[in-house]
Order: sequence, then structure tokens, then C-alpha cells
Amino acid sequence: MRMPLLLACVVAWPLLAEAQTCHPAPGADLTRCDLSKAALENADLRNARLDGALLRSANLKWANLRGASLKHADLTGADLFHTKFDGADLEGAKLNNTYLFGANLIGTKAVGADFTGANLKDVLMERADLSHAILEGVYMLRGVISGGRLVEARLAGADLTGADAENTDFTNADMKGALLSGATLHGARLDGADLHGANLTNATGADYSKARRPPLSEAEMVERGFNRILADPLRTR
Repeated sequence: MRMPLLLACVVAWPLLAEAQTCHPAPGADLTRCDLSKAALENADLRNARLDGALLRSANLKWANLRGASLKHADLTGADLFHTKFDGADLEGAKLNNTYLFGANLIGTKAVGADFTGANLKDVLMERADLSHAILEGVYMLRGVISGGRLVEARLAGADLTGADAENTDFTNADMKGALLSGATLHGARLDGADLHGANLTNATGADYSKARRPPLSEAEMVERGFNRILADPLRTR
């Protein structure tokens, strides 16, 4: 006579366990949880597991995701203002149209991540691995990517004005039409990189002798009107 009650408890238990696993907390297992549009400002998610999680349009301003795993997570449209991803794993993650102004991704692994349409102004990405990442057309004014790996990254049309890219590896990267005006490129590796149409006005330390295609020449920059400092270098988007 007690079998129906026992069966109900057995059936309900997985549902209860699933609800519990989607409670954001440090070290929590949030694998494949749907946290879209969640209010997680200042949340402490250090070392949390968010692989495959949905965080679309979530508010993660000032959140702490140091050491977290977000492999193939979907953060499309999320507010990541000053969010900390130091040492996190964002392999294959979707960060399309995210707001990463001032975010920290120091030592972060973001191999194959998609940053299309992201605002990366003043981002800190020292020693980050962005190999094969999609960064086409991103806005990265004054971004710091020194010591990083952007091997075969897609940076066509990206705005890296004033970026610190010392000792950064751009081997075989697609940098067609990228804006690198005033960037620091001492020790950067550009072997096989496609710099066709790129603007390196006032960039320092660049050695593109081994690039697959060189950037605009001084004559071409003069012809296109790039031989001047941007009218408003402190703009925001």
C-alpha cells in the first residue's frame, strides 16, 4: 500500500537534486543550468562548474568567476562589466555581444570562444589563451593582451587601438583591416599573420617581416587618411 508514495519520492528526488544543483554558489556544479537573465551582480562563483550553462543576458557585473569552468557556456548579451574570469576556462564559449568593459581574463583559457560584437574596452587578458577565438570587429580600446596566445585567432576588423600586445603570439592570425594604431607590439610574434589592410599608425615594436601579408604602408595610410590620431581616442560604445 505504500508503494505509490515510495515511487513518488523516488521520482521527485532527481527533480529536487536538479533544482539544488542550479543554486549559484562558489564551487557549485551548475552544468547545463539555465541562468538566462539571472541577477548575479557581485555573485561569488569561484571555481563553479558552468559547462554548457545558459547565461544569456545575465547580469554578472562585478561577479567573481575566478577558476570557474564555462566550457561551451552561452553568455550571449550578458553584462560582464568588471567581471573576474582569471584562470577560468571559457573554451568554446559564446560571448557574442557581451559587455566586458574592464573585465579581467588574466590567464584565462578561451580557445575557440566567440566574442563577436563584444565590447572589450580596457579588458585585462594577460597570458590568456585565445587561440582560434573569434574576435572579428570587436572593440578592444587599450586592451591588455600581453603574453597571450592568439594563434589562428580571427581578428579581422577588430579595433585594438592602444592595445598592449607585448610578447603576444599572433601566429597565422587573421588580422585583415584590424586597427592597431598606437599599439605596443614589442616581442609580438606575427609569423604567417594576415595583416592586409591593417592600420599600425604609431604602433611600436612591430616586426611583420614574417607576416603572410603586411599591413598598410605609410603611403597607403596617408591616402586613406589614417596618418592621424583618432579624433576621439577615449570614445565608448
